[in-house]
Amino acid sequence: MITRRVACFLGVAAALAAGPALAQSKLTLRMNHQMAANTAGSIVDQWFADEVRKRTNGAVDTKVFFSNGLGEVKETLSLLETGAIDMAALSPGYFPDQLPFFTAPNSIPMAIDNIDQAYVISKRFLAEVPAFMQEAQSKKLRPLFFHVLNPYLLVGKEQISTVDQLKGKKFRTWGSDLPRMAQAIGATPVTLGVTELYEGLLRGVVDVIPFSVDLMQNYKVYEVAKHVMEVTIWDGPTWGVWIGDKAWAKLTPAQQRIVTEVADEAAKRDLEAVRKAADDSRAFLLSQGVKIHPFPAAELAKWRAALPNYFDEFIAKQEKAGKGSDARKMVEIWKQVVAAPKS
Repeated sequence: MITRRVACFLGVAAALAAGPALAQSKLTLRMNHQMAANTAGSIVDQWFADEVRKRTNGAVDTKVFFSNGLGEVKETLSLLETGAIDMAALSPGYFPDQLPFFTAPNSIPMAIDNIDQAYVISKRFLAEVPAFMQEAQSKKLRPLFFHVLNPYLLVGKEQISTVDQLKGKKFRTWGSDLPRMAQAIGATPVTLGVTELYEGLLRGVVDVIPFSVDLMQNYKVYEVAKHVMEVTIWDGPTWGVWIGDKAWAKLTPAQQRIVTEVADEAAKRDLEAVRKAADDSRAFLLSQGVKIHPFPAAELAKWRAALPNYFDEFIAKQEKAGKGSDARKMVEIWKQVVAAPKS
């Protein structure tokens, strides 16, 4: 009888002791997400979260708060750096001073032609240019993978067929590079987040915006802007999925490997999802009365000629910061990728 009681007592004690350990092994990560849940990339991010949970047998659960559910875009970097949130889906272009290397491909206009180039560039920069990871480490975070976006074309309420027509127009921008692109042709730069574009166009805060055809559908911009000009204002890697160092340290080595593997798969999945979204959305926009216009090559050449030399400026600025070698390497890779024949 005594033996059975002792055994029972020991069993209860063992269960109580194991309880906290079991609780600690189950981790919930909170991710602030700058995009709406219905975009092609957001769907990939939810897949990423679900797949990590599945492959860790429920031990790592990521809760995604879309449309800035945990804080505004401009707050997110500091929230991640301090550990107030665990993860973020965030475009570095909002932080040109804190993340200059990551910002460059996210904001330099008319320098990348398509999503395949954007995908390759983001991979090569992280692998071959040390300044990228050093920059992330300085902010106590690490990038897991980057999304691509379909080309940001010129979108407005009326057809634009010349550079002169853009003079005086209020032009949506972000970061520090796009505003100068607008100013170079006499437009007025206006900084707006993605979720502000519909109201911005509706109320005349902006006249024209760079936006992709699939995001036009996702954010219903086609309701307030019926004209798309086939000129790529910007394309490149966009928001990254980042994890803070504090959250990363909570993962076991095995869990870290799983997160890294799923992130690599998510980046490939994103590329194909975004490609398909463009085809589907073009058909949808046409059905909604949107007009897609060519933009004259001569006018594009005039626009390009007015732009600053962003690459030379970036290198000069990073020389002063002691990172000129990495800046030159970044530009070298960039030019290689863009010049490579399409496979």
